[in-house]
Amino acid sequence: MFTDKHNSLIKPPKRLFGVIIERLKIEENLKIFKGKFAVFSVLLAISAILVAAVIYIFGYDLKDSEFVSLVSLLFLNTMTIIKHFKYFALAVLESMSILSITISLAAIVLTMIFLRFVVQYYDQILALSKSIKNKKYV
Repeated sequence: MFTDKHNSLIKPPKRLFGVIIERLKIEENLKIFKGKFAVFSVLLAISAILVAAVIYIFGYDLKDSEFVSLVSLLFLNTMTIIKHFKYFALAVLESMSILSITISLAAIVLTMIFLRFVVQYYDQILALSKSIKNKKYV
C-alpha cells in the first residue's frame, strides 16, 4: 500500500488491477496483429509481383500458340466454324496453354487470399486502436 504526505494509507481503486491487465492484453493483441499485418503485406506485395510476371508470361505463351489465329478465324469465317464446330473446339482446346492458365489463376487466387488477410488484420488493428483511444476495454 502507499502512503500520502500525512502518512495515511492510500488504497488504489478495486478495479485498477483488472483495467491494467485488460490494457496489457489489448496491447499484446495489437502487437500480434501488427506483426501479422506486416507479414501478409509483404506476401501481398510479392504475390502482386508474381501475378504481373505470370500475366506477362501468359501473354507470351498466348502469342506463341495458335489460339489467337483460331479466335480470329471465328470472326472471319463463322459459317464454316458453325458447320465444323466439334473440330474447331478441339483445335482451340489443343492450342490453349493450360499450364500458363493454371499458374495465372493460382497466382491471382493467392493474391486475393493475401489481400483478404491484410484487410482483416488492418480492420482489427483499427478496432483495437480505437478501443485504446476511447479508453474502452474489450
